[in-house]
Amino acid sequence: MFGGLGFVTVTLILACCKDISGQSLGFGKCPSYPAMKKLDLRKFEGKWYEVERSFYMMEMFASCTSLNFTATPSGTLKVIVKHINRLSGNPSVSLGTALPVTSGGAELNYRGDTRLPSAVARMMPGSGVYRVLDTDYDNYAILWSCSNLGIMHADLIWVLGRDRELPVQARASVYNRLSELKLDSDRLVLTRQKSCPVF
Repeated sequence: MFGGLGFVTVTLILACCKDISGQSLGFGKCPSYPAMKKLDLRKFEGKWYEVERSFYMMEMFASCTSLNFTATPSGTLKVIVKHINRLSGNPSVSLGTALPVTSGGAELNYRGDTRLPSAVARMMPGSGVYRVLDTDYDNYAILWSCSNLGIMHADLIWVLGRDRELPVQARASVYNRLSELKLDSDRLVLTRQKSCPVF
């Protein structure tokens, strides 16, 4: 389709975009990183703070990001995501629901709460399947998501903490687990969690 030189040019541009954005782009389908075998929703629920993440366009200007998970009797998690827009200083709140793909599993299908038809809601920013790769429930959680983009894929990593900063031992556990999974921790950037208002 591109011809010899065209394909090389496209490949080089994509490689440069990868380095500029920090988002992991790769050829082929999404890799398969294993989620935890079982996720205890009751232990997982409560408030989490986004401590680190890989580049995500939707969060480019977000700071003070927090997530609140509430387990429901039907086996889903109600999700409230809050952040402050760093440019305007305005708070933002979004609501959604995370449904385990399998009962008790750590792969969660997230959809933002909307009145739009489900076919449209599936394509809303933030909607998709998120894997909880690891958590100790008390200090940290590692979430991962990936989207297939034709002949390529883009994946994202989030490190959540029960506090705005991870304890040293928890951070070591996170980085050890990422290393075991061969996920590049150099892609992570600290989320701004300083001088955050209560809202």
